[in-house]
Amino acid sequence: MSDKESATVCPWCQTEIVWDEEIGPEDSCPHCFNELNDYRSLRVHLEGDELELTEDGDELTELNSYGLAIKKRLEQQEDSMECARCQEEMVLAGNVLVEDERFTPFIPNGPAPAFIKPPFRLHMFVCPSCFQVHHSLSDEDRMRLVSEWSRPHNEEG
Repeated sequence: MSDKESATVCPWCQTEIVWDEEIGPEDSCPHCFNELNDYRSLRVHLEGDELELTEDGDELTELNSYGLAIKKRLEQQEDSMECARCQEEMVLAGNVLVEDERFTPFIPNGPAPAFIKPPFRLHMFVCPSCFQVHHSLSDEDRMRLVSEWSRPHNEEG
């Protein structure tokens, strides 16, 4: 390479681009046509094994700790549910006991009974990303519901 030429590596296609100093570098790569300036570029400085953080480093550290804690919690739970809003795996937060005084069943017109009768237990899931809350009927109450609706006296006819 002569003294009058300088080399640049395109961050997008990793092609080495040799520019003539008289013409100078262009703003885009002649191979992939992506921009070559600092726009959309991220520079990370590493010193030893530690990442050098900017002013908002405390927030970044807190988010990383939150993410690790959520990952560990998800590995420990048996049941899982996907968030309908953002498709992230949800954390099982606990159970909710629904009793007579807190639940009013919908009774349709006609002789049909209520679909589910209290007391019953719900699993409560919370999305760690968008914080949506979803409920799911407990396994025992699912079995009770199926059993009750499998009996002939609950059929419409």
